[in-house]
Amino acid sequence: MRSNSTLHCYAVSARRLGLALTLSLCCAATAVRAQDAVRPSLAGEAASEARRQSIDHIPYNLMVGPVRLRVSATAGFEYNDNVNLASDETETFLTPGGLVTLSTDQQSDFIFRPQANLDLIWPITQLNTLRLDLGVGYAVYFDHPEYNTNGVLVSPNSALSFDVFVGDFRINFHDRFSLEQDPVAEIGLSNVADYGRFQNTAGVSALWDLNQAVVTLGYDHYTFISTTDAFDYLDRNAEELAATISFTLTNTTGVGLESAFVHTYYDDDILNDNDTYSIGAFFETQVTNYLKVRVAGGYQTIQFDNTGIVNDPHDLNDYYANALISHRINAQITQTLSAGHESQLGVNSNYVTLNYIRHTATWNIFLHTLLSTELFYEDADDSGGFGQIPGTTINFFNPFVAEHIHRYGGAFTVGYQLTKHVTLGVRYQYTQKDSDQPLRDYRQNRIGIDGTYSF
Repeated sequence: MRSNSTLHCYAVSARRLGLALTLSLCCAATAVRAQDAVRPSLAGEAASEARRQSIDHIPYNLMVGPVRLRVSATAGFEYNDNVNLASDETETFLTPGGLVTLSTDQQSDFIFRPQANLDLIWPITQLNTLRLDLGVGYAVYFDHPEYNTNGVLVSPNSALSFDVFVGDFRINFHDRFSLEQDPVAEIGLSNVADYGRFQNTAGVSALWDLNQAVVTLGYDHYTFISTTDAFDYLDRNAEELAATISFTLTNTTGVGLESAFVHTYYDDDILNDNDTYSIGAFFETQVTNYLKVRVAGGYQTIQFDNTGIVNDPHDLNDYYANALISHRINAQITQTLSAGHESQLGVNSNYVTLNYIRHTATWNIFLHTLLSTELFYEDADDSGGFGQIPGTTINFFNPFVAEHIHRYGGAFTVGYQLTKHVTLGVRYQYTQKDSDQPLRDYRQNRIGIDGTYSF
């Protein structure tokens, strides 16, 4: 239970955030009155009709009354030469029980991945639409069955969404959910094969169109539940508030302000509960019909209550920045380039600060064939806390165990439309992590083939 002083600080911080948002909206109202240009509302009947027409053009293979369904099934095989993100090394650790010498070994495996996909669109009324995207699968490991999926896997793009248009408001109710186990998604992990976790984000957002300004307010409740006993200490909930206001400068350019507040609280007293605040500005412009740029930046702070047993006393006071360039080179080739500096909660510490650059491209240069490429580089610093000795349940607590990470890699994917209903795919992915801590480096090669049948 939180102390009265902690509750008081939380209330004061919430009032400060509310004041900042109120001032932003007041400034927005003044700016709106100073501008004269008019454009179609993003929340009016014209916008709703445009969305309805776009829905009519979405492909489907089954229709039940007004409900459009697209159903498909995928069967995939993958070879992974390092499922446990390990390196072939030996190291000696000093623990409370004395010296411990350990070795880590890479584990390779063949994996079978079946999955069923369902996309559902239901225009309940002319203005209100319900949408469901769901992917459910399984993973079978041939040589290491202990890593088989516990239950099912739910793809990270699974979501339930409902749009409501009321006057100048567009209200969206949503629930985004996933059930995954791939540890590569977490930069702070090494020597782990099964990072099973269920994540759910449910909430509501409202867009208010004021013609020359658009205000967006949102609330989400986030839940993280580990499906692996080793990561039960990460189970947590979070209350998330976000607000943006954007102003139209020209038909192709806009600027705005953005702010967010997140209160995170863990089920166990291992990691520290925390409050995250951020406030900044963004600029976006359509340079040409084929080139769009968006940049954003601001201030971020994460304040930890230091009630957990993790040995990390650090709070965060830092900037955040990100940039995104979307470029359609020609009718066949498109690319995106993103870069940024941000901080996120750690798995063994308070936080990880990350610098990244990523490039993706699609190459539609052969008939019935789509190529895509991905490249990335990440530079990260873990704030330091506790670490687990690889292959054991022994945690070593040391305030100076802070990891510096370089991670990079890429992927190449080929998709071929064999028939109207059948698509074949091949994918190769490489990931390498270099760490300044022992037994934390790894290299991973993955190659997979799959076939998808759309009913």
